[in-house]
Amino acid sequence: TLNANTNDAIMPTFLVLGFWLVSSAPARGAAVALAGWTKFGALLVAPLWAAYPSPDLRRLLRFGVGFVAATLLAFTVLLLEPGLWEAAQTFWERTIGFQAGRDSPFSLWGWGQYHADGIPDLGFLQPVLAVLAVVLALLVAVLPRHKGRVELAALTAAVLIAFQLTLTPWFYLFLPWVFPFVVLWLLLPRESVDHGNGTRMASTEDAFPVSASHSMSAPSIRTPP
Repeated sequence: TLNANTNDAIMPTFLVLGFWLVSSAPARGAAVALAGWTKFGALLVAPLWAAYPSPDLRRLLRFGVGFVAATLLAFTVLLLEPGLWEAAQTFWERTIGFQAGRDSPFSLWGWGQYHADGIPDLGFLQPVLAVLAVVLALLVAVLPRHKGRVELAALTAAVLIAFQLTLTPWFYLFLPWVFPFVVLWLLLPRESVDHGNGTRMASTEDAFPVSASHSMSAPSIRTPP
C-alpha cells in the first residue's frame, strides 16, 4: 500500500491533471474523485470544480458521471480481497477511523492535553473552522458565478488551505496540495469575461487586436527623428 507521504504528492497530481483537462466536465469529475479518494480533503473542491465555469445542470450531470465512474474504478480494488465486507471495514478503519482519532503533540488544536498555565485550549475552535471550510467550499462554487482558469486555481488553493487549517496533525508535505494552484494563479494570464454570451477571451490583446495601420511605435534612438 502507498504511505501517507506518497499520497500527499499523488493527490495534487490528480488535481493538476484535471486542471489540464478543465474544459471537460467528466474529466474534472474523475480527477476530483481520484484525488479525493487519495486524500479526503480534495473532495471539498468538488462543488467548485463541478460548477466551473458557471453553474449549469448538464455540466453538473457530466461532472457527476465522471466522478461516479472514477469512484467505482478506484474501489474495484476491494474486490481483490476474499471478503468484500471485511475489505470495506479495513478501508474504513485505516482511513476515516484512523484520522478521526488521530492526535499530534505539536497541534494547535491539542494544546488542551497539556493542562499548562498560559497555554489556551483552542480545541473548541476546530469544529467551527471545519464548518466554515465546508461553507467556503459551497460558497465559491456559485460566487463568482463566472470563473476562468485563474479564479479556479486561486479558489482551489483557498479551499484546500481552509481544510488544512482544520487538521489536527499538519506536516510540511501538505504544501504540495496547494503549491501548484498558487503557482497557476500567479502565472496564468488573466481572462476577460463576456457576460453577454458567457464566452471568455484569453486577454484584452486577443479580444481587441490592434491593426498595423493604427499601431504606433516610438522612434528608435539609433535614427534621427
